[in-house]
Amino acid sequence: MSKDKIQSQRGRPVNELARQERMNQILEGARRCFVEFGFHASSTAQISASAGVSVANLYQYFPTKEALIVALIEIDLKRHADLIARFWKTDLGSASIKEALRDILLTKEGHDIAVLRAEIASDGARNPEVARMLRNSEAGLMDLMHRGIRAAQKDGRVSPDLDAEAIAARVSLVFEGIMRLYVFSPSDGLNLTLPPNFIQF
Repeated sequence: MSKDKIQSQRGRPVNELARQERMNQILEGARRCFVEFGFHASSTAQISASAGVSVANLYQYFPTKEALIVALIEIDLKRHADLIARFWKTDLGSASIKEALRDILLTKEGHDIAVLRAEIASDGARNPEVARMLRNSEAGLMDLMHRGIRAAQKDGRVSPDLDAEAIAARVSLVFEGIMRLYVFSPSDGLNLTLPPNFIQF
């Protein structure tokens, strides 16, 4: 029997697409566990059961729970970069912002993302490597925010007289506030309401 055949039977697909799908499957299972139980209360047995894989298969992809956390931080960074990009492509009116972000705003997914972000931040307070990743990701997101502001000022959606740093700080605080509301929402964020003009320039 070939080496590839043996490896496939042990639970790790040889095909690159299949491997990526399995990694996504594990990460989704880990995300569910971390949202429900928290990072430190989630066992590898719980994560593997949630993902529908064996513990041995879990370790083939992610040798430690910290490796799962790092991977989820990278996913979180990409998700927020996408949100920032979508935000600054709108006309910056309340209705268009809500439409652009409707798959996150006031949804169960938005609640889960907020809970996961809170878990990540909590782990960063204890884990220097996670803290370093969070600082780097925050710097990257703020750079993306500043580029969006400059583009909006250039095409007239935002007054060039406004201070870009102040705008970035205001938008960041608004969305951080929304995330906090999600975390403590008894209905997983589904019944939260936002004011008609929750962001104005």
